Amino acid sequence: MNNDMGRSWKYTVFAGLLTLVTSLWLFGQFPHDFASPSESYRDPIMAFEFAQTQEDLLEIFGGVDDPERMRRQDGMDNGHDGDLLFLIIYSLFIAGFFTALFKKTGRAILLAGVAVAVVAAVGDIWENSILRSLTRQLEHPGDLLADLHFVTWIKWWALALGASLGSYGLFKDGRIVLAIMCLPGFFLAVPAYLQPKIYATLFVDSIGLWFIAMLVAAALNLRAQARE
Repeated sequence: MNNDMGRSWKYTVFAGLLTLVTSLWLFGQFPHDFASPSESYRDPIMAFEFAQTQEDLLEIFGGVDDPERMRRQDGMDNGHDGDLLFLIIYSLFIAGFFTALFKKTGRAILLAGVAVAVVAAVGDIWENSILRSLTRQLEHPGDLLADLHFVTWIKWWALALGASLGSYGLFKDGRIVLAIMCLPGFFLAVPAYLQPKIYATLFVDSIGLWFIAMLVAAALNLRAQARE
């Protein structure tokens, strides 16, 4: 067994499992009810990230006379506090995966995945800052919604690029099914950008599918290394 490769895949599997566990924990930190039923988004945090109008915000949090509004605001802030941990973990997972895959395939372009991880994390931190400001300025969001649209897509474009790069790397690794699993995360990005209320949920789920593909690929490579 190549000790360096083995360590790389062990790290990636560990980071991937930690990403999975943390994502499940984080989901429980955010509020799960809308002030008004949403036909476009599965949960409020997704709707918040893709919000573009004040009406979108009020659909999530409710008006000033909604007795549950403060609870939803506090829940969002608590979730964003937890997201700071999550973004560190998932960015380390992405970086570890592409580093390990580069070591195995020798394809230098895969190291761009490390840059993807950094850009996604920076975008996520910036996004969280804007979202926290918005929770206290629901009546007068000003330019914050425009800023949010720009910044949240720094993160999502980076992740979409990561999904396409992951597909390329897994094809080179001979993991064809897993490579195909990564493709929706790339191809759904443009529709989600243009019509988020229709496609954003599918797009976010497809990014999750890419994460699963990376974790499975890491586990398969770790097992293969152990047998050598």
